[in-house]
Amino acid sequence: MNKLMTMKMKFKKNQKGLTLIELLAVIVILGVIAAIAVPSIGGVIGDSKTKADAQTVLLIQDSALKWAVQTTATAGAKTVSDLVDAGYLASVPVSQVDTTKSYQGFTVEISTTGVYSITGVSAT
Repeated sequence: MNKLMTMKMKFKKNQKGLTLIELLAVIVILGVIAAIAVPSIGGVIGDSKTKADAQTVLLIQDSALKWAVQTTATAGAKTVSDLVDAGYLASVPVSQVDTTKSYQGFTVEISTTGVYSITGVSAT
């Protein structure tokens, strides 16, 4: 019985928790995971901003085409403000990649058969 008591006492003494080495190993592993994850997350954010700008250009082209057809606009350079004033856009879109730039203008082209097309949409 005495031997069993001493074994229980030794078992309880050995359960002190995590050692400093174990904690350092966990911190190093978390650091490696963070070093791998952070750059890939940054790339995803950059790609999403680029794709958002591409969709904004398509939105402006679609809105401008509807505006040009419904108002029988003449060919030439137009502003995005024309679309906002006519209610085709809520506001002048801002670039997601460079937030200091906004979409200002586009060009309406009319073919000899009367087909409208929109070109030249870019952030300035």
